[in-house]
This record gives sequence, C-alpha cells and structure tokens, in this order.
Amino acid sequence: MTPPADRRFTKDTPDQPAIVDLVRRRIAVLITAFALPGALLILGSPAGPAPGAPRIAAIGILLSTVPVSLIVYRTRTAFLWFNRPSRQAALALAFTVYADVGTASFLLLFRDQGTALFGCALFAVVSSFVAFFGTSVAVVFHVVATTAVILIITLRAAMDPASDTLALAAAGVSLWLAVNGTMTVISQTSATLHSNLRTQIGRAQTDPLTGLLNLRGLEQMVLRRVDDGVALGFLLVDLDHFKRVNDLHGHLVGDDVLALAASRLATFVGNDGLVARRGGEEFLVVITAKNVDAAELVDRAESARHRLHVPTDAVPITASVGASLVTPDDVAEQDVRSTIRLGMHRADIAMYRAKSAGRDNVQFHGSPRG
Repeated sequence: MTPPADRRFTKDTPDQPAIVDLVRRRIAVLITAFALPGALLILGSPAGPAPGAPRIAAIGILLSTVPVSLIVYRTRTAFLWFNRPSRQAALALAFTVYADVGTASFLLLFRDQGTALFGCALFAVVSSFVAFFGTSVAVVFHVVATTAVILIITLRAAMDPASDTLALAAAGVSLWLAVNGTMTVISQTSATLHSNLRTQIGRAQTDPLTGLLNLRGLEQMVLRRVDDGVALGFLLVDLDHFKRVNDLHGHLVGDDVLALAASRLATFVGNDGLVARRGGEEFLVVITAKNVDAAELVDRAESARHRLHVPTDAVPITASVGASLVTPDDVAEQDVRSTIRLGMHRADIAMYRAKSAGRDNVQFHGSPRG
C-alpha cells in the first residue's frame, strides 16, 4: 500500500508532491536570497549596521538563513495548501515569527533608517507565505509585527533633520499597503478558493442520491485512514430483486429504498469502516477496524443483512452479501486502488454465490473459520 509519508497527497487534491516540492524549494531559495541585500550593505555601504556589536548581530541574522532554508527544504508538511496537517499551524507560525523578527531586527540595526524603510519591502515576501499557508494567528501576528516595525522605522527616519517627513510618511503607508493590504486580499481569496475546492472535491467523491462515498471517494478515505499492515474486510451488499421494486413501485420509490438502505448501512458500520455506493443497487463496505478476522467479518455481514430487512417497511428489502478479507500478505507492494479492487473482486465472487444460493444470505470468499 502507499507509504504513510505520502498519504496526505492524493490525486484528487491540489497538494500533489511535485507541486509541494517546487513551492518548498522556492521558499528555501528565497530565504537565503533575503541575506543578499543585507550582505551588500554590511560589506560596502555606510547605511548598514555600524561596526562592532551591531554588525556582528546582523551577520548572525544573515547566517541563520542557511540552516532555516535547509529545514524548510526538508519540512514538506509546512507547505500543504489543501490537506493541512495539524502541526502545520505551529510550523507556519514559527516560520512567520522567525521571518518577521529576523527581518525587523536586521533593519533596525541600520545606521540609515531611510534605507531600512525601503528594506521593509522584504516583508511582502513573508506576506505571500502567510496568505497561503498561515492560520489566522499567523496573519494577525504578521500584520501587528510589520505595522509596528514600519511605523517605528518611519518615525526614526523622520528624526533626521534632513529628511522629507511627508515623503517618508507616504513611503511608510505605501509599504504597509504592499505588505499587508495585498496580503489580506490574497488571504481571503485563498480561503474562499480553498473552501470552494473542498466543496467541489467533496461532491466529486460523493454519490448524490444516497450521500455515501462513491468509489473515488472511498479510495481517498481508505488512503487517509488505513495504516500499512492492517487487514481490510470487504462486504459487497446487493439488494435483492431491486429491478422489481422499480417496476412495481416506480423509480422514485426505488430511490427512497436505496437512500434508506444507505442510511442503515452507514449507521451500522459507524466508525469501524466506510460505506460507498458501488453503483445501481450495490453497496461496498470496507471494514477498517484493526484486527478484524474472517469470523468477525462474517458476523458483521450477517448483522448488516438483518439490519437492512425490516418487515414493516413500505417496501421490505433483503440483501445478498459477499464478504472477503484482504490481509497484508495479499497486498504487498500494491497501492490502495489495487487493494480495493482485490477485495471488491473477491467479495463480488462471494456475493454472486449468495445470489445463486437463493439470495438473502451471506457468503465468504475463502474459509471464514480457517
């Protein structure tokens, strides 16, 4: 099955490994690129940090970009835009604090605060990261920190008697708009796009009639929930004589029967597995609970069959159920799609045996007690 490290990347989300890797590498390059203007100022400009402690501190800040860029290069989970892991919030905030504090500290060391004011444009690069990958906490921190720094540097520059106060004020406001105004727009746009994409992907993975997963959605959910080395149980549930229901009662009633069966299966399975509509009157159940064995799987299949049949229903239904168990030995070196296909194929064979045996029964592919 797919290695755990890759489970957050799925073909149905924008977080493709190649895209994430490209973004991560570019951010790593940008971090080291931050040091270039500062190095030029330290080496040959009187506007930069003064000799002694200020210059040593500035050099330390510039050198810190090297290990940080290496960490960023290796930390893939800090740059997922769609399927964001829980630890991404802390990583994104930590990077935002480092970038803002480091940039601010370096700029405040300048002897010429007018030159430092132009350097505040570097905060716009951090804004791009925060807009796409940061949480609301990171956004608030970035806005507050950069506003304070731009204001302080503008005021310090204005203390020079030869400065043009009005020009400095205009420059400060322009920089603030470039750094935070555009970030606010980009952040809101990113959040809206994120929400819309999640809605569309959810619809693409869901059966509209029953609200269950379709097979595409089932693949994605198994990918996210199942660890390697775990046996998976498969139940293929086929409603008996469903064509007769449509012929006698109409398709609207047939749709109601399908929706009711789906609801009962979903309630029955609960957190122990996943339920998908395979198509027509067939449903696929994947039992993801750990340590499931053949005997338990058959018991679950029998319970599911009995749960579906309620004699007092307006249109009582029965079901033929095929069960199969796929162990780690069966799926070595195979991906999730192949695993599902194997389990579904075996359950399909067992389900047709159940139909041949008179319907309304459970058959297992293999020996359920062996």
